[in-house]
Amino acid sequence: MLRYWRWSALPFGVLYLILLAVQFRGLLTNVNLDADAVSAPVIGQLFGSAGPHASVVLGEFAWYATLLFELATKWLPLHREIWEATPYLMALAGVALAAWSVWQLAGRFAASLTAVLLICAAPGTLRLLLSMTQHAPDWFCLALLAALLVLLERRATTLRPTVLVAVAVVVGTIVGVNAASDLLVVIAGLAPFTVAVLATYVLVRGPDSLRALQAALGTLVVTGIAWVITDVVMNGLNVIPEPGLSTTTLAGASQIATNFKLWWHSIAVLGNGDYFGRDPSFTSGLAVVCAALSIGAVVALPVVIWRELRVRASTRAARMAPARLAFIVFWCSSAVLLSVAFLLSATPVDIHADRYLVGLIYAAAAVIPVIAAGRPATRAVALVCTCIFALGGVISMAQGTVARNVSGFPSVAVADQIAGLAARNDLKFGYSGYWDAAPITWASHLRVEVFPVSVCDRNARLCPFDLHYISSWYTPRSGIRSFLLTDPALALVSAPTPDLGPPSAVYHVGGITMYVYPYDVATKIVPLAK
Repeated sequence: MLRYWRWSALPFGVLYLILLAVQFRGLLTNVNLDADAVSAPVIGQLFGSAGPHASVVLGEFAWYATLLFELATKWLPLHREIWEATPYLMALAGVALAAWSVWQLAGRFAASLTAVLLICAAPGTLRLLLSMTQHAPDWFCLALLAALLVLLERRATTLRPTVLVAVAVVVGTIVGVNAASDLLVVIAGLAPFTVAVLATYVLVRGPDSLRALQAALGTLVVTGIAWVITDVVMNGLNVIPEPGLSTTTLAGASQIATNFKLWWHSIAVLGNGDYFGRDPSFTSGLAVVCAALSIGAVVALPVVIWRELRVRASTRAARMAPARLAFIVFWCSSAVLLSVAFLLSATPVDIHADRYLVGLIYAAAAVIPVIAAGRPATRAVALVCTCIFALGGVISMAQGTVARNVSGFPSVAVADQIAGLAARNDLKFGYSGYWDAAPITWASHLRVEVFPVSVCDRNARLCPFDLHYISSWYTPRSGIRSFLLTDPALALVSAPTPDLGPPSAVYHVGGITMYVYPYDVATKIVPLAK
């Protein structure tokens, strides 16, 4: 029986997937109650109804890749289900790519640890992976680039040129579209990829490394072309990120200290270590241990890359394993660059900034099993730590944490009631605060279309919200009635503005109040700036 000890982490991964499958429908429903996440499918669904001159304003980064995927699959009969399931399928594909890469370098045992570490995601990590507007495609791109490095460094001279060209085109196109969408792909993916290829070529001179360098440069060229084409296409479709928002502003000295606290807090939350504010118990104690393991693994990555480069530069061992060198340099430099960018950026505000750091969990899960695979003692330690981490994920999944609506977002039942009231009053279009609009629209299966607004001019008027909208939503429609939803719990629009006049009907659905007006409320909304 002792010979099977090395596979003792796998049952945790299998159990996690079983629990996830049982709760998957509820989990998707919960994720789609978050306006940030569900705005993507709502905009994708309503994109075709926008006029020829309408503009589409996305979020703080331009999730072009998500929108292009939606437009390409919108014609499919089950596209709604495809859109909802694709984020997790992409996450599983990322797990498969990372595990395959580790398998090539360190064997099946190390690959099994990587797979379990990535599968048994913390509730916070899983929610981010299921949202296509929270940088989830970035982490898939990182796993894809790492797998490409391993493939090139191992087989660049044996693969046929046509295969290399095809791989470069496919990978370059995927990464290029996502790089045009999100600067994080450049920071955490393309820059480390370039560093890894060049470092391996310098330290491992030979025809194999030269061929790998040439193929990698070809991939980068395709990436640049795809990036430019994506920008041109999106500009032609009048799709832009949120105007006036800068994600490249540097933090001041005081914010860097705050960012450091957010950095380690985020790693803990993403690494099954969200013990903050919990009463002492077995699960909170386990969370503390998971937090320590996750932070320790991430902190170890700069040490790993330094040791790897120093050893390789001083011995001839580099000639033996160029793929390992490229892989470790890629993931460790990715973690370092991502952390530095986070610490120096003015963008992080609160714990929700953890969405920028999921790549650190991927880096640790990829590198630690590889460096631990060399000796029995380190293999045993890595296995025990993986089992502890996975146990934290399994317990969270068993407790149903990921499927709970803990943020007070409008429920599916509330959306159904609002859609029923709208149908009885011959209403189709409405307006509400941002956190209610897209979730109610999607949960009602677009029986009602609710558009996000905010209050401006000292609470005297309604204005369009500043992100995730199509400009035509606020163009007045003649001859229709509409409604306004107010929700004091979510604070953005807590009462009708004075200029709307008396409503023709008022309904109460949970904590939401529905005001029906005999005209289109868009006629009272402050026009969008040209």
